[in-house]
Amino acid sequence: MNIDYDALKKRGFLRSKEDGLFTLRTRMQAGNYRDGHLEKLARIARQYGRGITHLTVRQGIEIPFIKYEDIEPVEKELQVSGIKTGTSGPRLRATTACPGNNWCKRGLVNTFALFERIENAGILCGTDLPHKFKIVISGCPNSCTRAQGSEIGLHGAVDLSHPEKRIGYAVYLGGCGGRTPRVGFKLGRIFSEEEVISLIKKIVNFYKHHAKPRQRLALLIEEIGKENFLKAISA
Repeated sequence: MNIDYDALKKRGFLRSKEDGLFTLRTRMQAGNYRDGHLEKLARIARQYGRGITHLTVRQGIEIPFIKYEDIEPVEKELQVSGIKTGTSGPRLRATTACPGNNWCKRGLVNTFALFERIENAGILCGTDLPHKFKIVISGCPNSCTRAQGSEIGLHGAVDLSHPEKRIGYAVYLGGCGGRTPRVGFKLGRIFSEEEVISLIKKIVNFYKHHAKPRQRLALLIEEIGKENFLKAISA
């Protein structure tokens, strides 16, 4: 059987260790699944898998052991229920976000609102890129989503340099895990939400057009130099 595994990855179906079986990767906005979504995923797991669901580190839910011939009917059920699929491979991964000030007492910013603005700006999960690329948002300096460990990490912060002590975002760039882990570096000021959206678009676009295949942002920055990188994205 001639199967395009990379195309299936983009659709949210990852090849399993067992031939002919796949793992469905789902995602929802800022990791928020409603009760109806959970009921549907439970039914899909029972009907098409082996009754198992798995919570991912990027706030998604995976269902393993789905047969190749069941992928299309599973996709139709997801579409009817409004459940989105995640992705894998050399692409922009699902943005992760802590609850922020929606219900956490420490939250300084509305992480869900920023998540929505990022997607509305066209920065979408599944966008083809030279390698994996991750964006995370935390509501406060506790940085529960590990802002220092992703390509772009954001957390809510108080701008002490501003006379009104306004709230904005601290920004970290160039972090990553994997075989060559790096800790991202922090930019020298607090950014507004508008500035954050503009900055993310510039960084993703620069990375898309300048990184080599399978080169993480951290390694691209090391190759061209931090100062040159910062000049390019501030233009």
